[in-house]
Amino acid sequence: MLFFKRILNFTQEAAAQREQRHAERYAVAVDSPLQARLEIGGRPHAGQLVNLSSTGVSLRLPAVLATDRGAAGRLDLTLEQHTLSTAVKVAHHQADARHTVLGLQLLFGDFDTKKGYLQLLEPVAIGAGLRAGDPQLVREKERGLNTTLYHGPGDTLLTVWSNFAGQAIQGFELRMHDYFVRSGPTPPALEVFLCEEQTAEHKLGYRVPALKRAGEENAEIIRLFRWVLPNLNRKLPEDVREFLARFTPPKD
Repeated sequence: MLFFKRILNFTQEAAAQREQRHAERYAVAVDSPLQARLEIGGRPHAGQLVNLSSTGVSLRLPAVLATDRGAAGRLDLTLEQHTLSTAVKVAHHQADARHTVLGLQLLFGDFDTKKGYLQLLEPVAIGAGLRAGDPQLVREKERGLNTTLYHGPGDTLLTVWSNFAGQAIQGFELRMHDYFVRSGPTPPALEVFLCEEQTAEHKLGYRVPALKRAGEENAEIIRLFRWVLPNLNRKLPEDVREFLARFTPPKD
């Protein structure tokens, strides 16, 4: 099951790079729409995802489950109407009086399943991986506005513009690798772009990409942005998270 067909269409080499980049664990928000169901020991169990990495997931079950390390199972990950299913095995097991937390190693049966999972991991990694950047890296500023940068995995970058003293956010740009979503202060208007190439010019602390309006990729870029929003790092300022949430696009 592939979640995107026009974007994030990794080659074998690109998938290997993504696996290395996303080897760390990314926290999944409690209110994330990403749902998990584990079948193990012949019984299904709905669980809460704790974190994801390129090779495994941590899953909290709302009951005590007796299982052994190495036990085989099957995990279904569902987001909206999309479901990915893959074999797993228990890597570690921890239980208390009320919950069981399982570390599950992902066992992909084919490359499409691995690619589908990496596509599913991408919005979690983008959102959860954002961190405040160094203000010294802001080379130029929009006239009359403060610029704040939040960096994420790879070349992920969230730029937020606010008026002086930071009292009101005026707009944002979220770079999700080669895909850009940009807004002014009025939702739900969004502009969607593709990265065409890199130039030698610098602005706002990063290379200025040559952008073109998204065409056939537009709907999938919007979907990626919509899936990033619930996973925004909770350490980001509350006003930033609330402002971005105002631009939540409708489901496609």
